[in-house]
This record gives sequence, structure tokens and C-alpha cells, in this order.
Amino acid sequence: MSIEKDVEKKYIDELERQNRKLKKKKKKRLLLLLVILLLLGSLGLMLSLTGLLPGMGDDDGDDGSAAASKTDSSAVSSSSQTETTPTAIEIVYDEVKVSGSTYIYQGQVKTLEEIKTIISNMKENVVIRITDDNATKNAMDNLTNMLIDSQRSYNLTNHAGSDSSSSTDSSQAESSSAKD
Repeated sequence: MSIEKDVEKKYIDELERQNRKLKKKKKKRLLLLLVILLLLGSLGLMLSLTGLLPGMGDDDGDDGSAAASKTDSSAVSSSSQTETTPTAIEIVYDEVKVSGSTYIYQGQVKTLEEIKTIISNMKENVVIRITDDNATKNAMDNLTNMLIDSQRSYNLTNHAGSDSSSSTDSSQAESSSAKD
């Protein structure tokens, strides 16, 4: 019987050695996997800090793209435009043209009350772009006062690019701060 015990003992010893080897292999694999994950994480962090990954980075606007998109949008003359800001709020511009004492919205002559109704139904992210086409002072004052009363942001521009830069009225800053 001692031979059977010796064989059994050797068999058990070999099984234990194989189990230890497997555990070592598993530990090595786990350690290797952990090192790979750490390397990938640090690589991802480096890429995001340098701004190479889309949608990530330090949103400082150092590249000037946000400022460039704001100045380029004033040159486009469509009736409604969209623009994204660094805070990811989409701003929509809608144009009202004032010619003489008439108000033109989307190619149709409207009264001030009709424009007021249209604007009151708009979302808060819509900014009204007022184009001055030889407008009377009273018509412009009535429109801007109505926009101020409804706490709507607006931009004033001159017709046909006679003044290429759009001037923003000070009430735009007041009305946007009143919303906050």
C-alpha cells in the first residue's frame, strides 16, 4: 500500500504544481491587462488634453474658432441661421427687415402686432436680426422697444452691407442677463 500512497502523493504534488503555474499565468495575464489599460488610459488623457479627440479638451477657445464662427455668421444673409456656442446652446437667427415704416418678415409685410405674436411664439434661443433698409426712426424704435419689452435678444445691421460689421444694441446684453 505504500506504493499506492506514494503514487497518489506524487499525483497530488503534480496537480498542485500545475495549479500554482496556472495561478501564476493568470496573475501575469491580469497584470499585463492592467498595464495595457493604464497605458491606454494615459494615452487617452494625453490626447484629450491636447485636443486631438473630438468633443473633448479644455474648451478655452484658444484656437479662435468660436470667435471666427460668430463673425462669419454676420456675413450670411439667409432668413434663419444656426450657430453653436462654447456652451453648446444652439442660437438661431431670424431676420426682420424694416424698410421705411414697414416690417418685412420672411418676405411678407407684417404689422408690429403680427411680428410681436410671431416672436412671442419663438423659442428662447432665437435672436432677432433687424436689418435697417432706410427705416424710419419711429419704426425702428417701436420694434426695438417691443423686443426689449418681450425680453428678446436682437442684433442691428445695415442693409446691403454698407456697414459690414453688425452692431449689437446694449439692450441685447440687458435682456440676456435678465433671462439668467
